Amino acid sequence: MNSLFPVITEFRLMPGSVLYSTALGGILIGCPPEVLKALLAQHYPMPNTVVLPGTLLRGSSSQVCLEFPFYHFLFIQQGLAQGKKFKVLGETSLLSKLEEMLRVTLTGPSLEEALGSEKRLGLPAFLDQTKVSAWAKETERLALKGKDGHTLKVRELVDFIPLNVGDDREVFPAVDDQPAVWVKRLGPDSFSCRSNGNEHSCDLVSEDPQLPVYELTPVLVTAKEKKSLSAFNLRLLGTSEGFDPLRPANGLLLRLQGKWFLWDCPSYLRLHLQAVGLHLDDIEGIFVSHVHEDHLEVAETLTAGRRLKIYTSPEIFESMLVKVMALLNCGYKEALSHYEFVPLYADQPFDLFGATLEVFYSVHSIPALGLRLEVPQKKGQPKRLFVSGDQLSNSGVEKLVEAGVMDKVRKAQVDGRFLGHTYDAVFVDVGGGLIHGDPKDFFQRTDPVYYMHTGKTLNDLPKGHQSVHPGQRVVIVPE
Repeated sequence: MNSLFPVITEFRLMPGSVLYSTALGGILIGCPPEVLKALLAQHYPMPNTVVLPGTLLRGSSSQVCLEFPFYHFLFIQQGLAQGKKFKVLGETSLLSKLEEMLRVTLTGPSLEEALGSEKRLGLPAFLDQTKVSAWAKETERLALKGKDGHTLKVRELVDFIPLNVGDDREVFPAVDDQPAVWVKRLGPDSFSCRSNGNEHSCDLVSEDPQLPVYELTPVLVTAKEKKSLSAFNLRLLGTSEGFDPLRPANGLLLRLQGKWFLWDCPSYLRLHLQAVGLHLDDIEGIFVSHVHEDHLEVAETLTAGRRLKIYTSPEIFESMLVKVMALLNCGYKEALSHYEFVPLYADQPFDLFGATLEVFYSVHSIPALGLRLEVPQKKGQPKRLFVSGDQLSNSGVEKLVEAGVMDKVRKAQVDGRFLGHTYDAVFVDVGGGLIHGDPKDFFQRTDPVYYMHTGKTLNDLPKGHQSVHPGQRVVIVPE
């Protein structure tokens, strides 16, 4: 076939990633952090196929960040509505772990897996079965469904295709006058893509750093702040979501009780910390709200010579381990060995160096946590922080009640999170859509409310409410 246009167009996205665009679909070779943001920022065609490298961890960055290219294919490219399947090519030993990784991020663990998490982790049984059963019903209701109403399995949405060194796969069969497209693995990180005599090759090995597509806008930590034992403040490392190419996704840096903590872990965490004048060694621990990639870039939590403290509930921690097993292509025990796990239980107060922390289950597509934090003061009332976590809108919650998925007890818990207290700062995720909050749900609050986890411009906010931006500092108690 002769054509005025090339059968394959090559786009060099960033170190470690190349896009091959064809009339039959796009093939993304390499999948580093926030690669979707790079595609969106440069207005490149979108892939429906991802080929994973042999080098899965590069520095502190995962090279198997599949979630958002997958979500974009399902929802934006309408792959789900059209009954099409995403394609993932990788080494045979990795594919089953990738399937598990996508399962826990798409539907979450099963009720049985969640209730068994403590035993596998060697913990005493403290999980509240009623609370776990409640979120399990909610996640099942919010899961993607087939036309007959059954919950779709990952295998119904993704074709996992072995591609070992030397393998040559037909990725797109010929259609009418469009020739077939083939991908060959030349080496662990070397590939070729060809069609009708048109061939390109790439080697993903590079000394150039992988960097975010947006600029970091930090507020530097002062020497006084580092020394202060009374300061209580937050820096917003990221404030948006995975589909926003202009800003980093969620990540809060907290200073309290003389220590630094993180609520969620954004991509390029070490660069964020470096920009404000800190190092990962300065961080006491990370609170993991849930395991979606725009809240947890799990590779950034791996440290050499140190087991980083992870604060979350047991079943969420196990989902995190599933992601580590895929990233390192390792087993459960090895994944677990990288962390010091501090279990948190919903609605059970936890002493945090003299502060009182309490997490609760938000309503989301997978198990997820929100936060209430109370810090005592030498004089006057304690200072209080509320973080909603990813939370279904009020109208979405009402639909769950109407469908009989959420009972009165659970509804009262969801409604009662704000009751009994005012807060010095309220951070709410308001991404909208099917599984996130609506800004209007919080307009009645008289506390200072900070809106985040959205790429949308919010107008006509109530007095004392504001949209936040990356690099912003919110001071509750000055140093």
